[in-house]
Amino acid sequence: MVKSMTGFGRAGKQSENFKVTVELKAVNHRYLETLFRMPRVFAYLESKLKKSIAEQIKRGRIECAITIEGNKATKEKLVINWDLADEYIRFMRQATQRYQMEDALNIQELLLDPRFLEIVESSELDSELEHLLLEATFAAARRLDEMREAEGNELALHFKHHLDTVAELLEAIQTYIPEMESTYRDKLENRLLSYVGEDFDKALVLSEIAIMLEKSDINEEIERLGSHIKQFSHIILRSEPIGRKLDFLIQEMNREVNTIGSKASHLEITNRVVELKTTLEKIARTNSKRRVIFQAVC
Repeated sequence: MVKSMTGFGRAGKQSENFKVTVELKAVNHRYLETLFRMPRVFAYLESKLKKSIAEQIKRGRIECAITIEGNKATKEKLVINWDLADEYIRFMRQATQRYQMEDALNIQELLLDPRFLEIVESSELDSELEHLLLEATFAAARRLDEMREAEGNELALHFKHHLDTVAELLEAIQTYIPEMESTYRDKLENRLLSYVGEDFDKALVLSEIAIMLEKSDINEEIERLGSHIKQFSHIILRSEPIGRKLDFLIQEMNREVNTIGSKASHLEITNRVVELKTTLEKIARTNSKRRVIFQAVC
């Protein structure tokens, strides 16, 4: 199936103590690249989160935003700078003895000084919160994938509609080929009659007509263009990236259409060629702006 490279997925998980929300936004990228926007203390979980996303998303640039509500998300602990505190106390005792002062040490004041004591967050999440975060990330990735699939289905219908138009225009062009050949033959005979009258070599005329018709023959281009249409329809069903392949096929289809336009000097065929170019431009614009990729659903 066809999947779009762009999409958005959002999921939330909640427990008695925490509420976790994960938002994923995807844009086109050659490989899978995941960027996180979350508190720094959660950085050690990035590898697990990336793995959870990669189970469902194979390509794209993924921006992951995480918000957490509830009780303190991380554990806190006291950190004391014992070396500095020891040095400070030794100095105060020496100063007290040197200047015959009363003991000025006050442990409570010492510990309130942020130079000696601070409260820091631990580097590990509460196990309950970690579980919620992984679950929410997986659910958000699933919803992102579902959105990309839904958009991809719309793209496939869009492509099919335009491919049907191309096929119809080709059929119309084929119906005008006998008329075009007859017109070429009549023009050549009329020119010869106007220049030399009835006295001309019939065999030579037939030979010239054959050469001219061969130069203006567009059956081969029509056949190749029809083959490209079939390839296009088959490619969007393959289990591999298809964006670049479609780009190449569109270029080849445009080349065949341009050749038909340069060979066929027929008003109706020229009009159909213009319509073909317009339709192919619509296909190319869709493929470039909303790049698509086939992915197996995990």
